[in-house]
Amino acid sequence: MLGSIFSGYKIIDRLGGGNTGIVYKAVDQNGRIVALKILANDLLISREKQARFLRESQAAVMLEHPSIAQLLEVGEYHNCSYFAMEFIEGKSFRDVIDSHPTGLPIDLFFETVEPVMSGLAYAHDMNLIHRDLKPENLRLTLDGLPKILDFGLVKFMDEDSKDDGGFKTLTGMVLGSARYMSPEQANAEPLDARTDVFSMGIIMYELLTGSNPFDARSPFVTMQRILTHNPVSAELVRPDAPLSLCAVISRCLAKEPDLRYDNAIQLQEALQSART
Repeated sequence: MLGSIFSGYKIIDRLGGGNTGIVYKAVDQNGRIVALKILANDLLISREKQARFLRESQAAVMLEHPSIAQLLEVGEYHNCSYFAMEFIEGKSFRDVIDSHPTGLPIDLFFETVEPVMSGLAYAHDMNLIHRDLKPENLRLTLDGLPKILDFGLVKFMDEDSKDDGGFKTLTGMVLGSARYMSPEQANAEPLDARTDVFSMGIIMYELLTGSNPFDARSPFVTMQRILTHNPVSAELVRPDAPLSLCAVISRCLAKEPDLRYDNAIQLQEALQSART
């Protein structure tokens, strides 16, 4: 694949891959470096779902926010769906977590999380949900600005939210990464903005404590823990953390969506209050 041309993009490197597809570093016809994601062949299970992906992802092209990696193009090429987005030099939140095994300093935690919350609140206000938030989809630019990646798989929050949007992984699970799934994702139930809130709760817990609250020996057991396990409260792992911040994270991790914040807009406000 390296060196080949895909829909006008010259592929120069493989950046990573997962259940949803493979991401390449590529060059467009204007010489611009982009991140090109080619979706897994069986991710979109029908032509109807493929058309829906194109419709919903085109909406994400309209997202313009300093904390969201710009989605540049969505399309199909030789029966493969793909999207191209802004290429972000820098390091992932996974790198940030790994370099702070006992958690980020409190001030740095807020400086890292607040821009992400601003971008996610903007998307939720536009009636779009991400559905696959994880440290690997969050990056710090070389200037230290957090960015949300992979908004090409967004979903409208509308009357069609009673299914998974047509996305399935190779094992038939709904879209999402096991360690950061919400309970409703693990159960293949309807999704709304509160699923992003849950995923952000896991990410914030990990940034604050250095550990994932639901980690287990396999993805299946991890999902079982997400469904049934109440994690150790963040304040017990990180005694110097503000209790108000730990309470925000605990609410994000509520099993029942109705007990969480309704969206990232409310979560952003709660984090701002916890910082003061």
